[in-house]
Amino acid sequence: MTRIGVSDFVKRQTPASKYDHFAGDWDELVKLVEDQWQHGQPSPHNRGVMLVPVPKAACHRFFSSVVPVTESTILKAHFAPRVPGEAGLIQVEAAGGEKMPARRAEVILYSHETLAQDGDAPATREADFYIISINAYTTEQAEPMSPMTMARNFLGLKGGTRPETPYTAQEFAESILYWSQHARIGG
Repeated sequence: MTRIGVSDFVKRQTPASKYDHFAGDWDELVKLVEDQWQHGQPSPHNRGVMLVPVPKAACHRFFSSVVPVTESTILKAHFAPRVPGEAGLIQVEAAGGEKMPARRAEVILYSHETLAQDGDAPATREADFYIISINAYTTEQAEPMSPMTMARNFLGLKGGTRPETPYTAQEFAESILYWSQHARIGG
């Protein structure tokens, strides 16, 4: 059986954060991932990254922090790293707003080996795969990865994981377009 762990990186995804989150504890999330593991698929860009879908019956426990931007949306920008040790970047957030229950969700896991390639693996191997991200969507479609995340990965910058299969121009373009019309709540 594949051992599942929880990365420190995903622990920033809490109800009080500007990120998508799971309304439960980490042990419950690990159990849910273990139960759904057979439905997971490797990322099209990296075999060491698994995308595990959340069953519809559990989606109500996942919340999305992404909102569409309109002319009346108040946007705020700040410059900061995602986590200590990474280079800062401009982050644009929609002021106010509430996280919305997910209609679709997936959990992203990185293998211990993939994390080790980036120097991000735990000092002691506690699991085969680690939960890295909770992705919750308010529609049936997945949102594209942010262009900054794609760039960090593509260029192999600190906090990024270089894709084995590079992103296409189409994927970059769809990401730029989507994120020019959406933002995370915050500010």
